Amino acid sequence: MPPLTTPDWKTSPSNTRVILMRHGQSTYNAEKRHQGSSDNSVLTAKGRMTAYQTGLLLREFNINTLYLSPLQRTQETAHEILAAIATETDQLPTMIADPALKEISLPLWEGLPYQVVRDHFAEDYRCWKERPHEFQMRVDSDPNLPRTGSLTLTSLTKYHYPVLELYDRVRQFWQEILPHHVGKTLLIVSHAGTNRALISTALGMSPNQFHTLQQSNCGISILQFPTAWNQPAHLDVINSTDHLGDVLPKLKEGKQGLRLLIVPSNGTDPNRIRALANRLESIKIDFSLSNDLDCSQPTVNQLLQSHSNAVQLQVLREDFPQAWQQMLMSRRTQPPTVEASENQLLTALVVVREAIALRMLSQLLDVQPQHLHLIPDTLSVIHYPQTLNTPVLQAMNVG
Repeated sequence: MPPLTTPDWKTSPSNTRVILMRHGQSTYNAEKRHQGSSDNSVLTAKGRMTAYQTGLLLREFNINTLYLSPLQRTQETAHEILAAIATETDQLPTMIADPALKEISLPLWEGLPYQVVRDHFAEDYRCWKERPHEFQMRVDSDPNLPRTGSLTLTSLTKYHYPVLELYDRVRQFWQEILPHHVGKTLLIVSHAGTNRALISTALGMSPNQFHTLQQSNCGISILQFPTAWNQPAHLDVINSTDHLGDVLPKLKEGKQGLRLLIVPSNGTDPNRIRALANRLESIKIDFSLSNDLDCSQPTVNQLLQSHSNAVQLQVLREDFPQAWQQMLMSRRTQPPTVEASENQLLTALVVVREAIALRMLSQLLDVQPQHLHLIPDTLSVIHYPQTLNTPVLQAMNVG
């Protein structure tokens, strides 16, 4: 991704820039267990290392205040970040732990392996993934009862709506902190679910899209809030893991389905296109889509120099990305020109004008296009899992 301090990431003196970061890899992440708001998980050695790496990147920002979840894994991540920042300056940001930034509460699943939850709570799990705004969970009537690692259903008498409650919590967080930081840069170190809710509420997205935004360990996302902080924010970056050496974000929903690599190209920055082509050399690209009305073919040719087997398709219809995406979301299938098995991942390169890419992403997120800031000749990644009807925006403005 372009350096975060270039003019691509300009901040108006009256804007509030918010950098969101997910904690480093935790023991429960490595063990593939549900964490929720439990505090039994701590950073692994890899988690500490990548948190420090991210701190080296964040030295370039003038961070005024660091807000973080009070859970151990985020506390440890924040200390690694501050240690990295301290190698360059002793002017460290103020650190504030806020319980509103705790991860979503899933008491019945916390500590359980992913596969156990999928097997033993199949119907609830399907609702969680496909209708998160309707998902409810039974909770202990006695809060002192152990909640981790057990399938016991005794003493469970109350219900709550985890996603809806999380959205309410983070809306209140925005309302409380933003008026105090106008024109400043904030860093929030939190959790995958909490960060998705923070971004969603900032952009006006619905809770039913809770799983649409990917947040990787130590991934960076950036929001810009206008002076009128109670207005929707602008999304500059989502889930950048370039500083960790990732070519593309890791697939969270299995290596199957369709993955779109969207490049909003204006063809005016050959150095960036060359860098993007080098980045994609190791990625298997099955086919490309472009609109010859955009004069995008030279960019396609350069990006596919190392992909001689990729099928190149050109479409005359200008709104083909939106129409194609709508078909994918409604039919939950692959495009008719491509045959795919359930265990196969197909990757398509989509090169279009910035305005077309912007409409495509805004349709996916159901937000107004003006709330997304796309940078030409960078990469945005959408994954359409074969077995789910929820597409996932894995990253935006990387490369």
